Amino acid sequence: METVTRRRTVFDLFVIDADDTLWESALYFERAEEDFILLTRSLGFDSPSVRRLVHSRDIERLALTGYGARPYLGTLRAVLDELCPRRPSWADSAFAEISRALLEHPVILLPGARQSLEWLRERDLPMIVYTMGEQDHQLSKFSRSGLSDLVEECVVVERKTPEALADLLSSKGVEPSRSLVIGNSPRSDVNPALKVGASAILCSRERLWQAEKEDILDPGRVHHLETLSDLPSLLSFLEAAPDSASRDL
Repeated sequence: METVTRRRTVFDLFVIDADDTLWESALYFERAEEDFILLTRSLGFDSPSVRRLVHSRDIERLALTGYGARPYLGTLRAVLDELCPRRPSWADSAFAEISRALLEHPVILLPGARQSLEWLRERDLPMIVYTMGEQDHQLSKFSRSGLSDLVEECVVVERKTPEALADLLSSKGVEPSRSLVIGNSPRSDVNPALKVGASAILCSRERLWQAEKEDILDPGRVHHLETLSDLPSLLSFLEAAPDSASRDL
């Protein structure tokens, strides 16, 4: 039987991303986009042109509405109104179904998510889930994820910026150098951590929204995981060699 060593860590707080780190998210946005493209094709519009328009409008609206499923659906609705202001009622019914599928999709944990949180919890290591978007939608997903028995708090911000992360760490009384951010986005997880002086682990995923792609500021300070299942191994390695360079698992 494994002997659990408690509270032996170089970190005082583990800040763990939710969407596409703990559970599937981008998959459902992709499905919504594909269904929307099919809808507009049925209305007579060229699919590549519509896709480019959606991506362009989506980037434009980020500065105004922030992240989240409802703002994204607002983008799709605006594109539909722009392309086809007078449309048959079945098109609006189809769009309502697309919206419902995105807002009410199942919360499916990614491989190793629960096991890694259990590993942290067994060692009494402090952790929070840190995500962005609309608070009610994100908290609903957290509740449905079944992880609230392992992580007591889910913090939702409009955007994950260095300032937002610094405020979070300050509110917890944690020095950035004693915190570890774990997530799948270079833009929203890794680089904000590096900017405030925290450590970072990038959980690479094939699905990554274009707006979240960004060069990592200091690759030598970032550890990489192919799957969250490898998190305990990496953390054990870091405990043994806390000043080690970046390592891929």
